[in-house]
Amino acid sequence: MKKKKTKSADLIIRPAAPEEKIHYREDFELCYLRHQYFRKVDYNPTQQEMEPYQKIAAKLASNTFFTYRPLLRIIGLEKEDLVNIANVHLVSYLGLFSLEQVPKKYTDFVRVFKQYANHKPKKEDILDRNKSHFTLFLKQRMEELVRICRQKAKNIKGFSVDGFNYYCGSNLPPRPLKELIKNYERLGFRKLDAAVFKSIKRRAKVFDDSIFLMGNNYYIAVPIPKKSLTVEDFNGADMGPRDTLHNMSPEELYFTLEDKNIWDKRQQDFDNKPVRSKVWTLKRFIKNNKSNRSYRQEIRAAREILEGLKVKEPE
Repeated sequence: MKKKKTKSADLIIRPAAPEEKIHYREDFELCYLRHQYFRKVDYNPTQQEMEPYQKIAAKLASNTFFTYRPLLRIIGLEKEDLVNIANVHLVSYLGLFSLEQVPKKYTDFVRVFKQYANHKPKKEDILDRNKSHFTLFLKQRMEELVRICRQKAKNIKGFSVDGFNYYCGSNLPPRPLKELIKNYERLGFRKLDAAVFKSIKRRAKVFDDSIFLMGNNYYIAVPIPKKSLTVEDFNGADMGPRDTLHNMSPEELYFTLEDKNIWDKRQQDFDNKPVRSKVWTLKRFIKNNKSNRSYRQEIRAAREILEGLKVKEPE
C-alpha cells in the first residue's frame, strides 16, 4: 500500500533535469547523487519516517569514508558529507523503491511471508525487509560514489589518488628515486596507472613498497613530495584569498559594494517585471548566448526560471 503523502508534499518542486547528458567534470554532484532518482521523488519523508534507516546510512557512510579516506579528501569530502549524501539517497529509496511504493513487490512479499510464517507480515516485518533492501541499495550508491570520485581525481593533472607515482623500466633505478618524478622519460622509464601497477604487484606477490623486478623491468612506487599551499594555489578556484573583504583596499571595497548594489537593483527590477517581460528577457538571453560555452551555468539557470514560468525556451 502506497504511503499517504503529507500536506507539505504539495509544496515540493524539484528543478528539471538538464537536457544534455551530464558529465562528472561539470556536474560532479549530480552524478554521485543519482539526480534522476531524486528528482522523481515528489515528497520529502518526515524525520520519523527516516529515523529507522539513519543508523544504516551513518554506518555505511562512515565505513566508506575510512576505507577511501585519501581519495575522498583529495575531492574535498569529509565523513559528514558522506552522511548527508547517504541521507539524500535515503529520500530517493523511500520515495521510489520501498515496498510501499512498489505494489507488485509489496504483494509478492506478503504472499511469500504468509507461506513461511503462516500469518500476514506485521509492520516490523515490512520495516525489516525495507531496511535490508535499503542496505543493498546504499551499498551500491556508495560504490558508485567512489568510482566517480576516482574519475574526478584522475582529472587533476599530475595528481595521484594514493600519494604515489608509479614507474617501470629496464634500467637501474636512480638514486634518489624522486628523480623519476621530473625525469622519468630521460631515465628510460614510463609512468604506470595505479591499477595496472597494483595488479602487477599482486602477481609478483610483493606486499610492501619496495622496488621489485618482474621479467626484465623494475617496478617502482615513488612517494609524491608534499608541499604547503601558497596564495597562488588558490588562483582559479573561484575565490582568491585576496578577494576577501579583509584583504581589499578601501577603493576595491567601495567598488565591490557598489557593484553588488547595482546587481541587487537589477534583480529587483527583474522581479518586478510582468511575466511576459521576464519571458522575453530570458528567451533573448538564451538565444543570444546558446552557443557560448562560457555562459553554460547562466543559460541553465535561465532555463530553470523559464520552466518555473511554464513556458518553452526558444528554438
